[in-house]
Amino acid sequence: MPDTLIEEPIRPTVIDDPALAPAAGDPAAASPGPPGRDPAGAPRRPGSPASVPRGACLAVALALVAALAALALGLYFFFWRYAQTARDHIPGDANIVVRLEAAQLALFGPVRQHFFPLLDEARAGSPRKARIEAATGLDPLTDVREIVIASTDAASWVVLAGGRIPRGRFVAGMEKVARDEGWSGWRRDGELLVGPSAAIGQADDGTLVLGTDVEIVKAALPASDEWRRLDLPEQGPVTFALTRAALSGAAGEFSNALPRAGTALPRAGALLRRVDRASGVLTLGAEPALVARLAPVSGEAAPALAADAQAALGSVKPALAMLPDVWGARAALDGAEAQAQGELVEIRARWPYEGLDRACAELAQRARAAGGADAAVP
Repeated sequence: MPDTLIEEPIRPTVIDDPALAPAAGDPAAASPGPPGRDPAGAPRRPGSPASVPRGACLAVALALVAALAALALGLYFFFWRYAQTARDHIPGDANIVVRLEAAQLALFGPVRQHFFPLLDEARAGSPRKARIEAATGLDPLTDVREIVIASTDAASWVVLAGGRIPRGRFVAGMEKVARDEGWSGWRRDGELLVGPSAAIGQADDGTLVLGTDVEIVKAALPASDEWRRLDLPEQGPVTFALTRAALSGAAGEFSNALPRAGTALPRAGALLRRVDRASGVLTLGAEPALVARLAPVSGEAAPALAADAQAALGSVKPALAMLPDVWGARAALDGAEAQAQGELVEIRARWPYEGLDRACAELAQRARAAGGADAAVP
């Protein structure tokens, strides 16, 4: 039909008309919109590239954040997250407890410097490590996340290891390793593997229990909330708790340490007998610090105990100068301050970084020496 739009000549567009088409290399040639405007019709400065829509940028950013969050959560829940079970197996009559948090210790410079080479050596290939991992399903270097050391009388000790540990395999697996390697004097006794001077067990929740005798291992297998009674701090790279019995024992050792030290150490021993329990945290980093909290025995007031504690710290310094400096403890006590905080006495001290570095170096050296004879029977 002659009056239809189809038969009417189509008017050329800017792109279709060769005379009006932009020259090659002109940025406007790539623009589907009118010259001088972006696809949305907004003015654009001549020669500027076409802008990406704001909604697309936001979508990409959100997708990237979601992907990173999913990756972080996956790593946390499937590789690093674990339930803190080791502290639940502190024996009911324990009077000394120390807990080590692997994740926080790994951030401390001296730990990385002195202990990480040991981990690299172990990863490089240890026949015993490989046998233990194959028999128990446990890789101690990656699966153990916390260690609790406890004692009931400073004679019987137990080490509790928690983390992402396979349940129900450790004792049977270690029995196989002991049999294959010919460990002398080791035997299976019910749920325990018993040796000449140690015993090994595993709690229902997977926690490993290694003790100096059968009694303390059996006492540690059931879960309890004993750590709450001891006021063991829940967070920190190194935490500790002591009962009145442990403090009294330490008081006796203090008093007998240097008979020629006059009254300084006996005075400190008498002070410890006025404390019902103690707990604290050693924080690490560039400036390590120790915070200890003392609960007075019944009838003792915190302000009076704090004042006497500060006086005892001052009087004990000359006596400590006669003793070997254990990993910077002398300098830490030299600057310690005691203050009453409510019903408790809080003692704060800066711990020398150099002292902890020396401690890590010595402990790593002992660990290397102990692991040097890989085929030796325990």
